[in-house]
Amino acid sequence: MEFDSYADTGIHVAVDLVNALAPDRAGGKRAPSDEALPAIAELLAVDPPSADRLARADVPGFVTLAGQLRAVFDDLRDGGTDAAAARLNDLLARHPAHPHLAKEEDGRWRLHHHAVDAAVVPMWTAICAEGLARMLSAGFGDRLGTCEAPGCERVFLDQSKNASRRFCSTTCQNRVKAAAFRLRRAPGRR
Repeated sequence: MEFDSYADTGIHVAVDLVNALAPDRAGGKRAPSDEALPAIAELLAVDPPSADRLARADVPGFVTLAGQLRAVFDDLRDGGTDAAAARLNDLLARHPAHPHLAKEEDGRWRLHHHAVDAAVVPMWTAICAEGLARMLSAGFGDRLGTCEAPGCERVFLDQSKNASRRFCSTTCQNRVKAAAFRLRRAPGRR
């Protein structure tokens, strides 16, 4: 199976949750607590029923989930695939995936990875953990990256053809390249 078939909604939401909510990370751009609910609602807009069920009481659960997912990305960044797998196994044990088919509004059947009646935080925990676990099990753990720009630490899903992405954005990439250029051009660097 090709890599693109593994890059599902759960993985994208996991990345976005980490970048929006993970404590002390995301380049210092974590959503303030009063802005967390709208930030989560925006992330869950990919699944309107989830966004409709989201409540302020769910915010702490999503912040906790973001921290747990951040630890998975940290393990992968540091070469700790075994540790990342153990964290994902723990999340899946506490929030097991219960796949079922659901008919979407467009008439297509779609595979969901949570119990039909799951609350919104456990549901998204199962979805995100299952998506990241599938990436690891398919040998694509190296596609789950952390930005190499100094001070950034945002995470990303590397969807490049040659799996060579090192930065979360073009902005970070350009900033690092410009700093390297200035260093090479500095007086006394010949």
